[in-house]
Amino acid sequence: MAPELPAVDDKVDDVEELTDEEKEEKQHAEFVRMADQSLDRFRDTHSEPQQQFIVDAYVATGEILTGEAYGIDPVEAAVVETAFSQHLDRNVLRQHGLNLQTYFEHVDEADYPALRRAAAKGEWHVFQRHAQAIAAARKDGSAYSD
Repeated sequence: MAPELPAVDDKVDDVEELTDEEKEEKQHAEFVRMADQSLDRFRDTHSEPQQQFIVDAYVATGEILTGEAYGIDPVEAAVVETAFSQHLDRNVLRQHGLNLQTYFEHVDEADYPALRRAAAKGEWHVFQRHAQAIAAARKDGSAYSD
């Protein structure tokens, strides 16, 4: 005899029983999983020079080159960007009392390429130091400047 499977309604009830924080955590974990798959696929299907070209374009413009010509699906690019933003917000900015909006209020547009390069390299310490300095300046009531 086959084991009895839970009814679909039981699964819905389980999801409904999750707190908002737990739901957010599950959603974030799913974005991270999908982003990791997309990044692995990118590394597996693009040569080093191709990867560098795409990263350099992203650093310069803030846009991920997508489409058939670049071998990058726009949805996958959006997932990677969302996962990055969520990680930055959850694991860096919140610990300094910031969110994405308050963080970018204090970031000079001239610093965007350097921050995008740090993002592409996964250099979270750059964002950590930056957020710490912004939070300290906000606490002191002074303007932050690099």
